[in-house]
Amino acid sequence: MVKNFILILFSLVLDCVSAAAQNDMTAYSGKVTDTAGKAVGNVTCKLLDGKDSLLAYALTRRDGTYRLKAVNGGRQIEFAFLGYETRRIPLKEGCNVYDARLERKAVELKNVTVTADPITRRKDTLLYNVDAFRQKQDRSIEDVLKRMPGIEVSNNGEISYQGKPINKVNIEGLDLMGAQYNQATQNMPAEAVAQVQIMERNQPIKALEGKVSNDRATLNLKLKRGYKARPFGEADGNIGGSPVTWDNRLTAININKKNQLLFTGMMNNCGISLESLTQGMNSYTGMYTTEPLPAPFMYSPTAQTPPISQLYYLKNKSYYTGLNYLHAFTQEKTLRMNVMYYHDSGLQQDSIFNSYTAKDDTVNVFENNNIHNRNDLVKGILRYEQNTKSVYLTDEASATLGLGDALNNVSSNIGILQEQVKRKQYDVQNILEATINTDAMLFDMSSIVRLYGSRERLGVTSGDEEMPTDYTARLRNLFTRNRIGTNFSLFGGSLGIGYIMEYKRNETTVSGVKDDMTGSYWLHTLEPKYEYNLPDGSLTLTLPVEYISYSYPMRGIKTHKVMFSPMLDIDYKLSTMASVDASVGIIRNADTRSVPFYGTMMNNYRTYTLGADSMSFSRTKTASIRLSWLNTATMLSWNVYAIWQQINQDRYFSYLYAGDLTLINPVWADNTHTSFSGVGNVKKIWRNARFTLKGSVSYSYNKALASQNGVEGYIRYNAANAQVGASWDKLNWLTANLTVAGNITWKRPDTFSSTDNVLKNAYCSLSLDFMPIKALRLYADAAGTTYEITHDQYSTNLFLNAGAKYDFSKTLSVTLTAINLLNRESYEISSYQGSNYTFLRVPLRGRTVMAGISLKF
Repeated sequence: MVKNFILILFSLVLDCVSAAAQNDMTAYSGKVTDTAGKAVGNVTCKLLDGKDSLLAYALTRRDGTYRLKAVNGGRQIEFAFLGYETRRIPLKEGCNVYDARLERKAVELKNVTVTADPITRRKDTLLYNVDAFRQKQDRSIEDVLKRMPGIEVSNNGEISYQGKPINKVNIEGLDLMGAQYNQATQNMPAEAVAQVQIMERNQPIKALEGKVSNDRATLNLKLKRGYKARPFGEADGNIGGSPVTWDNRLTAININKKNQLLFTGMMNNCGISLESLTQGMNSYTGMYTTEPLPAPFMYSPTAQTPPISQLYYLKNKSYYTGLNYLHAFTQEKTLRMNVMYYHDSGLQQDSIFNSYTAKDDTVNVFENNNIHNRNDLVKGILRYEQNTKSVYLTDEASATLGLGDALNNVSSNIGILQEQVKRKQYDVQNILEATINTDAMLFDMSSIVRLYGSRERLGVTSGDEEMPTDYTARLRNLFTRNRIGTNFSLFGGSLGIGYIMEYKRNETTVSGVKDDMTGSYWLHTLEPKYEYNLPDGSLTLTLPVEYISYSYPMRGIKTHKVMFSPMLDIDYKLSTMASVDASVGIIRNADTRSVPFYGTMMNNYRTYTLGADSMSFSRTKTASIRLSWLNTATMLSWNVYAIWQQINQDRYFSYLYAGDLTLINPVWADNTHTSFSGVGNVKKIWRNARFTLKGSVSYSYNKALASQNGVEGYIRYNAANAQVGASWDKLNWLTANLTVAGNITWKRPDTFSSTDNVLKNAYCSLSLDFMPIKALRLYADAAGTTYEITHDQYSTNLFLNAGAKYDFSKTLSVTLTAINLLNRESYEISSYQGSNYTFLRVPLRGRTVMAGISLKF
């Protein structure tokens, strides 16, 4: 069945590629000149049908030539450019070459407002005119990016283009922020940016251009002339009362050819988390030099995050400061420094009820949590980069120190107790990458070396205990991955061969265990990779062979394994508007992320995990396909993505739930996890009507083995979501945004329960911006959620916010904001995790009103 599915999938993809190749053979081409015979570049060439509907389009090159893909139904080609008469040429049977001569026309500019096209294309680069998408309420460039077709921004600030994460964000062609680019996009004033450039299929390493393809895009921010080579930024101060609430921030930016500086300082206690600014975004250049940090041993047993804005419930004091500086010796040689400090303290309160089912037995666990959190993080990065067509060289040194303290006064099944978790962790690492291009061949190397350490301490005090619990876990982790490789032309494509050596050593110590719990492994990988260049894409075959050697001396465990993971990937541009990429493969993997230990680990006051001192292995069969469409003329974009996976593992975890404890035990037995998910997004902009409509649908299916309280069985669970959003700003004095969404989750009857466990919820939000006079902005937004708590019993939550902003000048304004005007006191939600039921109630902050002043410079 799997083989048939894979064959069908790739047959469809290859059919698309074949059809596209045939169309390319019958493409229309020609040259556009003026009456003097001089070539005219950037002329819009449109293929139209009999009803003047757009079928395809292209832009002429500097020499006036163009190439326009042939599409069935085409009747004529239209040539248009500002300052020239528009011309249409009817198509003739058997003719594929159409030259056009355009006549100049006079343009009367008096009393006429000339506006730039919202999107223009220059070869593989899309140029988004920011002012065409910017609305009055937009503060940062991220607000505008969310509105641009083809671009999506996640909650933490990560940017995707046509469904794929971008390479990076440049400012005036330079990479100031690295993986922390969300700090720039969330603080760069929207009015300072003239243009957002999307370089499709961009290879950020110049030495690899034309030799190693890249299916991701790079985003570049072009500033307006008045914001270059001078400091600019914004200072905001907001304060409210009963209790005292504040939200203050300062952003200072200076961008010129040789030096770039971005400073951000933020502090608030109004429910705005700043943690996302410490997280790195997805990066192409970190393919071989990225390794997640080990997960902490200790965690809250039932803590959850409600799916609403943190403004309503987060009781915090958050501080963040970031200093980012880049010096460009030349455009290709840069030195960059990034330093940040983050502090967060606050109170997390919730009431949680969990019902764990196992056939006829049900275990109910409740908790009332009052957690006082405190977290501090300091991080510094120093990076040198040389990026030329012959040599790519970069060295990045970084260090991080983190401190955490969580004190929880909890009331639970066990009784009233106090739990405190203290954590201290650090990491120091260096990343070195180099590529040499000799035209005939490529030579590259990369290396990451990291030392990580953590100390976690758990203290539990209960009125029933004479002696409090004091439990400590320490971890020292050494990790290195080194790669050398070469790449050369072969049979119309390129063959790359790489060798990777990876080593990791984990030294674990826990309270009460004196034995040496040290585990380590060596991983050797031979990675041949062949890439065949198609006319508008690439076909890539990767055949890595891995050999891993794992040892855990304390238990006398030694494991050796050979793994082969073939992967085939196709990336093809069907036209200037459409693209497809698909992949299929079998991935054999070793669980190198889990930290081995022997004995029992105490994770919190009620959860214990039995150690796994052997290495787990898995085999994953996977197939995926993505179709993307972006028409800059009609402002329509959509993408559809689907993935199927079947994971065969040699280990799973069995859970024992009781009123006073949870015991997690690794079981060494084969099991299978099958999943399928699909998601579709669409965005359409009607420019003249100033109306935007976007929507998304998603579905996921999972079949996984569950084991709890002595009962085992496979659970099949499903989730579906649909969302529609609309925005309208045709009137100068009014902007409206509407979002409607719905979710449903369910499962099939199984060993644990004979019901479908169906839960439904719905969400709706409406925001209005009203400007009765030019200097005054009034705004309000309302959001309502309805969650099914149990069968046919619902909980509804309604929130209302409002505010006002008055501009004394272009640089000075005052604001008044009110959050949770209805003074909602609590929020309720329920969900199923497999066969287990969870109910969550979170107390809310109450009504918050703040007055503020904003100064731009």
